[in-house]
Amino acid sequence: MLVLSLDEYLAEIEARKAALGMVDGPAETDAMRNKGGARTAEKRELLRKAAARAEAAGIEPARAYF
Repeated sequence: MLVLSLDEYLAEIEARKAALGMVDGPAETDAMRNKGGARTAEKRELLRKAAARAEAAGIEPARAYF
């Protein structure tokens, strides 16, 4: 069985991404993010509640489209 440390695993992922020409920045991440066009009302409410809880705790909420 092959055993990798977390650092080795993450380095391997970064190397594969570089080989594929993938850029990993905020703009690229946002472009790939699900914009929620077909999202259900229940999921939209869940995202609103999660954002409100994060703000109440003083944590920046994850970016979500709802």
